[in-house]
Amino acid sequence: MASTAAAMLAEANRWVGYKEGRSNHTDFGEWYAKLVKDSSFAYAAWCDEFISYCAYASGNADVIGEYAYCPSHVNFFRNRGEWHGPNEAVQPGDIIFFSWDGGPVADHVGVARGAAAPGQPVPTIEGNTSSGESGSQSNGDGVYQRSRARSTILGFGRPAYSGTATSPTTQPAYAPPPFPRGLRPNSAVPSARSLQRALKATRWMDKSVTESDSYGPLTQRAVAGFNAKHRLNDTGVSYDPAIGPKGWALLFTLAYG
Repeated sequence: MASTAAAMLAEANRWVGYKEGRSNHTDFGEWYAKLVKDSSFAYAAWCDEFISYCAYASGNADVIGEYAYCPSHVNFFRNRGEWHGPNEAVQPGDIIFFSWDGGPVADHVGVARGAAAPGQPVPTIEGNTSSGESGSQSNGDGVYQRSRARSTILGFGRPAYSGTATSPTTQPAYAPPPFPRGLRPNSAVPSARSLQRALKATRWMDKSVTESDSYGPLTQRAVAGFNAKHRLNDTGVSYDPAIGPKGWALLFTLAYG
């Protein structure tokens, strides 16, 4: 099958109106669970499993990728030089990533079903969303056509579909943000929220944890695990809940680089 935007959209359109089963069970989750040999994915949040399945079924897996976790999928396009900012012109078949709170971590994903001029709303097809604004936008019950404001969009990937003139651009090397002053266990500073988002993006902290300015026990536990994994503990310390400049730079590079 040809690797084209038209094939991707034809497959996505075929599923419009599909509804999930009990406990988030979907055909897309079943497929992904077999792909990664982990049955839990059959009941996982499935917006990215839907996009990945459509890529697979339409012969586009090589240019779109196969993911279940949106931040990892974002990095796929970043690393290929195919990432675009939220207010750029959109083409049909672009893979649109959303951040509902305006933060740097993708919460949801869909595929553009039409073109959109810079700054204009983007028409999409999305899985695991709701048919309107009253329901959950990233944990809904089915596959729907939507139109999304640019304020909700983190950015988008433009797959190198066959027959397109798109060529990868060179991305500058990722530079983590400077280490913030005053960030330490049991402190209350705004930078704690950025730390928590990066911990979530790297799966050291559960996404259900409420972000706050508090560098409290949950943040400390996640940092301690990260430090131990990457051998960043202070000498002779087995449990180190403090993030330092070296750990901060590594964490943010792994999360967003």
